[in-house]
Amino acid sequence: MRALIIVGHGSHLNEDSSLPVYEHAARIRETGEFDEVVECFWKEEPSMREVFDLVESDEVFVVPLFISEGYFTEEVIPRELGLDGPAPSTTRKLGKTIHYCGPIGTHPGMTRMILRRAEETAGLSDEAAREAGLIVIGHGTERNSNSSEVIYQVTEQARAAGLFGHVQAGFLDQPPEVGEVLAEMPERTVVLVPFFVAEGWHTQETIPDDLGINRPAVGPVTEKDGRSIFYAPPVGTFPEVTEIVLQRAREAGARLPAAEPATEGAGV
Repeated sequence: MRALIIVGHGSHLNEDSSLPVYEHAARIRETGEFDEVVECFWKEEPSMREVFDLVESDEVFVVPLFISEGYFTEEVIPRELGLDGPAPSTTRKLGKTIHYCGPIGTHPGMTRMILRRAEETAGLSDEAAREAGLIVIGHGTERNSNSSEVIYQVTEQARAAGLFGHVQAGFLDQPPEVGEVLAEMPERTVVLVPFFVAEGWHTQETIPDDLGINRPAVGPVTEKDGRSIFYAPPVGTFPEVTEIVLQRAREAGARLPAAEPATEGAGV
């Protein structure tokens, strides 16, 4: 038997934080490509420490629904699951072979999803987009330098696509802070795309409140100081992320049916 475990952060502050984990798991469960599909979390139940009690399969693929190769994917998850090391790694324990896969955020297709989020949220023509700015918002942390690398990588790729005038990265917990980046952006139209897995406390409250823009429940655009600021939903809520989860399992050796590319639309 073969199982897939999707690991999410979860939150005690916002129930929407775990929703993408359950949605992606449900889609994969419907395909029947795994005998078991199980969710677990850092901040919610079921916890990572008990998840193997919920799995009968002898071959297990663990995919973190996280953005970066950083503190959580390299330290917390291996520790909590009792794995031999960060991804890619294989651990044999409890009579199981456990394949630890890379996080979904470092997948090459994520840049296209960022650009799609920006395009769909702002609804700009090609010409108008080239006169607009794009800010990719990352969480960031000073605990692990790897956390920001993927943000800078996708920002550079989005810049190279040439769809927007200026493309910059901004962070919540490390410089450059997103508010400073927004203030320095010269364009009168700016699109903000949170490179986050889920709607949660940060995307629904922290970011809009700190920037003085509409919360998602109010509307996607804020007219402020003569500028139009568009605020997109987080990238990880795209249904196509489900296919990226499966691709991560394939990369670790899961023999699953081939699929069409997970992302279409804006090219890079």
